Amino acid sequence: MSTHGETHKPSEPDPAEVQKEVVAARQDLDVLVGELDRRRHAMFDVRGQLRRRPVPFILGGLALLTAVGGTVALIVARRRRHNAWPQRVQRLRRAISQAVRHPDRAHDEPSPARKIGTAGGTAAASVLAKALAQRLLQATRQH
Repeated sequence: MSTHGETHKPSEPDPAEVQKEVVAARQDLDVLVGELDRRRHAMFDVRGQLRRRPVPFILGGLALLTAVGGTVALIVARRRRHNAWPQRVQRLRRAISQAVRHPDRAHDEPSPARKIGTAGGTAAASVLAKALAQRLLQATRQH
């Protein structure tokens, strides 16, 4: 305990000791960063990974091919079913009955999302066309 009027100051750390700790911490960090860098290179070395673990790559490739092939087969089957004559006749029958019920509506009104998409696409196309035209004009002026 301190007596009347005395205050205890904590002792200041020795600068040489702090310097040693900093150097040791930096060396540890250098070792860790070097190990992380080595592991990163090993992880993204596709050829090395393929040599060490060919089965996961083969299975992944087969899964990808199956998924893509299945998607293509589904799309083709749906398109064939959609274009088959019974479905075409049914769509024509629905269109005629809709035209008879509502002669004032020749077709369905596009959705707001479709209208916005169309407007955005048109704006983007016009900006691109303008930029292309300006480049062509600059190129012809330079020659």
